[in-house]
Amino acid sequence: MEVAVTTDIGSAARHNEDSWCAEQLHRNVTLLAIADGFGRPGGSSSAVMALDVIRESVRRELSRVSPPRSLTGADIRDLLITAFASANERLLNLSGGGADYVSAASTCTAVLIVSNQAFIAHIGDSRAYLFRRGELVQLTSDESIVPDLVPSSGGTRPTRYRHSRPLLTRALGVEAEAVAPKVTHYTLHARDAILFCTDGVYRALSSTDLSLALNNKEQRAEWITDRVLTLARAAGSIDNATVMLARDATEHGAQADEFARTTPRARSFTAGIVAAATALLLSISLLWTADTRLYLSTDPSGKVTLYSGSPASILGVPLHIARTTYAVSARHLSKIVRNELNDGIVVATPAAAAALVSQWQPKARH
Repeated sequence: MEVAVTTDIGSAARHNEDSWCAEQLHRNVTLLAIADGFGRPGGSSSAVMALDVIRESVRRELSRVSPPRSLTGADIRDLLITAFASANERLLNLSGGGADYVSAASTCTAVLIVSNQAFIAHIGDSRAYLFRRGELVQLTSDESIVPDLVPSSGGTRPTRYRHSRPLLTRALGVEAEAVAPKVTHYTLHARDAILFCTDGVYRALSSTDLSLALNNKEQRAEWITDRVLTLARAAGSIDNATVMLARDATEHGAQADEFARTTPRARSFTAGIVAAATALLLSISLLWTADTRLYLSTDPSGKVTLYSGSPASILGVPLHIARTTYAVSARHLSKIVRNELNDGIVVATPAAAAALVSQWQPKARH
């Protein structure tokens, strides 16, 4: 998967309130998201806060699945709804907002890709598109009211871009009782791409403009996101604007240079991407190499096995890898131990796992 992000503060804003997330949670599970916030509780962007909570909530819910089982599409929908509800609560708590006063809120469009299945959770008016075989399809609907276009100075033809902001009909941080995001599900094909835009981009550009930019297959993804934002500015966009493109969306993972390469610009188009990409790649590395998430269970043949990861799978995609298989069959162990193995026995280190299994081996031989 090739992911690129271009973001710019614009000429009409003091801060860039847009935020984005691209994180590989497993070899076959990736979370992509974009958000557009307003209000800065504690001096931090509401969009950043919302995405931090959603990312951590998805990680936490995936890690706590017990007993080990395969999550269904309904489970993933509930997981995303829970993550958005947590973000809504965090914004309300930090901003001191209430039913009659909103000081911080955010849109959010998140896509959780499991193998080739994409689950889209959406609230607000940030957009996600599917680009397949030269055709661009909008996957989300704008939850906002756009003021009537004003005639241009040339007559009755409306201007392509309005400087007044649309009025959101739904957003995170607005109501104490969280409004559940709209969750949809799509099956991705090979070479599909997913495009994310905040309103500072798409209000200035038509779907045709976006499609023409995406059709430059010989260019890197970062060239395309830079191009889209350049076109939006040329069309009159002055607000915060962010565009994120994930090409080959069914191919999880990316080489370091695919995330880290940026093109120097006179404006702050790609500021901060290198640092974010470095942190992302480090978190991926830690997720699959650290010994802090180890557990004992059984393999398909019934042998006791040390795994790293989470004792669960999503739509048949396992969130764990086998580290060591021991010459001990679970059928020779007591019912209590077998039940514990079914749930996954958490261990601190491989040495601790070996020591525990050695206690069972004499009993297993009888």
